[in-house]
Amino acid sequence: MKFYKHALLLMAIAVPALFVACGDDDDGGAGDPPEATTPAAAESAFPVTITDDNGNDLTLEAAPQAIVALAPSFVEVLFEIDAGDAIVAADENTDAPPEADSIPKISGFAPSVEGIASYDPDLVLIFYEPGGLEDALEALGIPTAYLATPQTLDGVYEQIETLGTLVGRRDEASALVTDTRAEIEAIVAQLDGIDEGPSVFHELDVQLFTAGPGSFTDEIYSLLKVQNIAESTGEPFPQMSAEAVIAADPEVIILADGAFGEMPETVAARTGWDSISAVENDRIYPVNGAILSRPSQRIADDIQELAELLYPEVF
Repeated sequence: MKFYKHALLLMAIAVPALFVACGDDDDGGAGDPPEATTPAAAESAFPVTITDDNGNDLTLEAAPQAIVALAPSFVEVLFEIDAGDAIVAADENTDAPPEADSIPKISGFAPSVEGIASYDPDLVLIFYEPGGLEDALEALGIPTAYLATPQTLDGVYEQIETLGTLVGRRDEASALVTDTRAEIEAIVAQLDGIDEGPSVFHELDVQLFTAGPGSFTDEIYSLLKVQNIAESTGEPFPQMSAEAVIAADPEVIILADGAFGEMPETVAARTGWDSISAVENDRIYPVNGAILSRPSQRIADDIQELAELLYPEVF
């Protein structure tokens, strides 16, 4: 339930400040991407079968022409691999790319079977399964894939590949993964001369829920050589006490709850927090609450944003 609380918090925030679309497919530094799939080639890729994250097999006989994509990340990836035109409805928190603005929006967290069915989709993509949703849609003859939010970078890449398979855009998806990997590797390469980065507290909300070991956020911090003060909790999304945060004395505080009013000034005003290094050295950074929560190609931009905050002397 803690992961659900975290995901719900992040998905409810629609502040796109830190998200910028990735660069063109041909400038990732990893060589030329494969040629775009032609319509005929895309159709020849079918039928395709995948096993979704509920363990259900899904077979599509042809490329879907009417997709309901109930996660912002699905929308971002589908547009990037030239399958966005098939989206007939998207999650209400979708804020990119601009072409998705005109797409009708529905809730991915409180999905209505009848509402989804009203779009007459030939593929529904869900990341949240409250129980029975996939079965109810399948009972109506609507092909549905439950693709859970990945908790590793490799999981992000695998999900992009899966989406490409489902829409007949395997080459485009593979090229996107290659480019995204190259962007992230280039960021990390700039830290080669650093043995150990600053200690960090990543605040998800004012109740001091944070991202610990086993979370996607923690993996990214490890990649950036950061010392996550939540590591000792042994939990992916623990709630820390104020005393524990003060004792850990983080050098940087990342505020993912800025949309709820938490700012450097409010953090500094907390009892006892004025002794924390991050407060003393003005290293408290409000960020978009959705940072690191969307498993799309834009994760490279999120990592770049964090790297610039953590290592201003490098970037």
